[in-house]
Amino acid sequence: MDNGNGVWLRESQSPYSLKEKMRMALWWAVEAVLFKPSLHKMHGWRRFLLKAFGAKLGKGSTVHAKARVWFPWNLEMGENSGIGFDVLVYNLDKVIIGDFVTVAHKTEINTASHDLADENFRIVTKPVRIASGVFIGSGAYINMGVTIGQMAVIGARSVVAKDMPAGMVCVGHPCRPVKPRAQREQDSGHA
Repeated sequence: MDNGNGVWLRESQSPYSLKEKMRMALWWAVEAVLFKPSLHKMHGWRRFLLKAFGAKLGKGSTVHAKARVWFPWNLEMGENSGIGFDVLVYNLDKVIIGDFVTVAHKTEINTASHDLADENFRIVTKPVRIASGVFIGSGAYINMGVTIGQMAVIGARSVVAKDMPAGMVCVGHPCRPVKPRAQREQDSGHA
């Protein structure tokens, strides 16, 4: 419905129930008071807090105190993976991270947008999947619905708007695969 000035949008409405809003508010209070002020090496404490709010975290995985995990109950991390400082995990939908993944500082992982054709501008979500062995360089942006294949590298400041293949170094805006990720040959002459 056009209101006379060419704008046909209506007031947006929250998709969350009162119970869900209370859960969010409780997490944000815990995050502000207990998670963010924790010391750098207090990984176990932060794992405890995230798990208490439903996160599934594998052995040895870490989340930096300055990272922002929007909804812990939508976060799954495998073993020995890390989320660096100033990372934003805007996970209104699932973010699934495999084993031995590094998400470098200032990266943004986004699972939500809005339906641009909807008069109420409703939120739409799609999960993000990051397979094992992936390295995501600093300042990268990972868009909703994206899957990053096993052992891929996402270059710093890249904008990932579509799936990236396994075993490839992917860079740019928009991000695209540019070369295979080579494995360094190990010296077999150990003493």
